Amino acid sequence: MSIIYKPRKMVCTIPGKEKTGYFAAKAVSSTIDLNNLCYRISSNCTITSADVKGVIEALLTQFELELLSGKNIRFGDIGTFSASITSDIVENKEDLKPQKVRIKTVTFLPSTRLKNKLKTKARFMRLRDFNRKYNGVDEE
Repeated sequence: MSIIYKPRKMVCTIPGKEKTGYFAAKAVSSTIDLNNLCYRISSNCTITSADVKGVIEALLTQFELELLSGKNIRFGDIGTFSASITSDIVENKEDLKPQKVRIKTVTFLPSTRLKNKLKTKARFMRLRDFNRKYNGVDEE
């Protein structure tokens, strides 16, 4: 199992540091959906796929409630989820009313264990080589 990448051209236009080169960019890959993930989990334990899905749905509800109350969620060895906020810029701090504040995004910070596992176990294959091996095509 490998992460497929392709070379992507980079042009640096900073005066005095002009440089052109290539860096690795993750190639588009498939996404596993909830049903397949539940099936895979149930194949490795004694609960059914439907039970796994029910737990995930309940977990989502709890995530929503906790994030809406301003809490971060440390999800074991997976990582931490947080809601980040933003607002319009105002001249006076007294003008920074709740109506001007909104959720910007939900962030995810992977745990040290997850990051280390990915860093030490990841294998990579260039898209061209993947296409040759599995599709019989010589293109990137």
